[in-house]
Amino acid sequence: MANESVKPDSEAARERMRDRFFAMLLPFLLTGVIGTMVGAWFQQRGWAWQNRVAQVEKDTGSALDALHSVSELLDKRWSATLQMLQTVQDTTASGDSKAAAEDTFRSVNHDWEMAFANIDSAIQFNVDRPFFSETKSTPETLWKLQCESFAFGGEVAGGVSPESAHVILKVIDHCHDVLRQSIEQIGKASNDAAARKALIRQAQVRLEHIYHINDVLRCVILERAVSMRSSLDEEFHVGSLFQIGTRRYSVPPRERQCVERYRAWAAKH
Repeated sequence: MANESVKPDSEAARERMRDRFFAMLLPFLLTGVIGTMVGAWFQQRGWAWQNRVAQVEKDTGSALDALHSVSELLDKRWSATLQMLQTVQDTTASGDSKAAAEDTFRSVNHDWEMAFANIDSAIQFNVDRPFFSETKSTPETLWKLQCESFAFGGEVAGGVSPESAHVILKVIDHCHDVLRQSIEQIGKASNDAAARKALIRQAQVRLEHIYHINDVLRCVILERAVSMRSSLDEEFHVGSLFQIGTRRYSVPPRERQCVERYRAWAAKH
């Protein structure tokens, strides 16, 4: 009888020990599991942030490379066109100087045509696509531009929208083609002083507009490169820990100033 009375007490003690054991073990297990999960979560966010920084640096570098490449071509073509226009204006220019200017003009235009497709692709991919979900189409009004007035008044006004660096580059290419035709006409009008003078002035105006449109393109690319780099400062906050993945860049507000400088100049001329 004494053994039977002890047994229940012994079982109760074991149960109490088991309960205390699980009571101590459960928090330990939960703390370990939760700690591992939280650690993995922060590690994942850390990797995501490192990848984002690397992507921004790559995108910024690609945009600046595009700026360097297109600037070099723009400068060469504009300078060669200026030299050619000055040569055809000079009725006393020697045959050798005319031939040299024509050779340079043809050579630079050939280089432009050979490099244009690659430069255009780089601008679409590295300058436009990071800011827009799709490439902006070329408006029909672009091909009607005479390049003697402000080119970015919008399609309703007979111009084009400067939202796309690709479209701005196409405007420059088109205006150079129009100007080249003007220069050819000057040579054909050598016997008509009045017509020659009018054609020269028209060509000068077009060349001045190209100069300012070149500036618009450079400015837009540079502002977007700066916007890419600055996006890290905007994203580095506590809320960024809860965001993972590539986010599209925002078009910088300062980009409008690129066009406004050209608009202000055109309004005075």
